[in-house]
This record gives sequence, structure tokens and C-alpha cells, in this order.
Amino acid sequence: MTRITRRRLLQLSAGGGIAATLASGRAPAFAQGTTLHWVRGSDYVPVSDQTLRTKILDQCQKDLGIKFNLETVDGLTIQARVTSAVSSGAGPDIISSINNWAQLYAESVADVSDVAEEIGNAQGGYYETAKATSFDGKKWLAVPNTIVGLQIANRASW
Repeated sequence: MTRITRRRLLQLSAGGGIAATLASGRAPAFAQGTTLHWVRGSDYVPVSDQTLRTKILDQCQKDLGIKFNLETVDGLTIQARVTSAVSSGAGPDIISSINNWAQLYAESVADVSDVAEEIGNAQGGYYETAKATSFDGKKWLAVPNTIVGLQIANRASW
């Protein structure tokens, strides 16, 4: 039986909404029979959350043997949920964050440089804005997974 670490799972799921991973202080989990706790903001389109819960997470369990305990939180309260997780030291395995939140919790997130570099190399790198929010100059604090069109459609001269 092939063992898949959490790190390998992140590498395999590069297209997912994984932006920051909290260091839990626990030993690495192995894929078969593993449950990962993932916190993310609720989508503004309810069918998107439903698809994630019913189809995508089910397929992940079927293909990789990993069960996700998905916790969706209102977008206005996710920052408080992240702060609570960091303060308690017993937070979820994966937190989808936005903006510069990974920088705010730099001492509490796992170094995901290997994952971010592999994805960046395979997909042509990252926009500087995404890199600025996820990379502290020494290590990757988060894995960028999206970019708002506004960030690439502005005029530098303005």
C-alpha cells in the first residue's frame, strides 16, 4: 500500500483551494484512512459549496482514500476562525485564506515552499502580487491558488 503524506496530498491537489496550511504539531498523516480538517469561507454561490461537498470531496476520498472534514465559515467570520485556530494551537490542517493573512500568521503556518515551488515551476510561476502575499522572502507561507482580474488589469501609470 502506497503511503501519501499530507505534503504529497497538497502536491496532488495543486488546483484546489489550498492557500495556507497550519502547522499542527502532529505527526504526518498517511492517506489511507486519513481525515483532514479543511476550513474555508462559504462560497457566495451555494451550489458551489454543495458541489464541493458532494462531488469533489467524495471523488478525493474515492481516488486517494482521504476524507475531508470541510468546515465552511461565513466570509466575514473566517478571520476570527483563523485567529482562534492559531491562538489555540489546535487548528485545522488546511485553511483557505485571502489577501495577506498568511503573512499575519507567519510563525504559525507550515513552510509549503516545496509545494508552491513545484506548482509555480509547472505552471509558469506566480504573479508578483500573489507572490508578495504568500512568500516572505525566505519561504512560502501559503500556496496561491487564484488571482483577482483587477490585479492584472490595472494601469501601472495610474
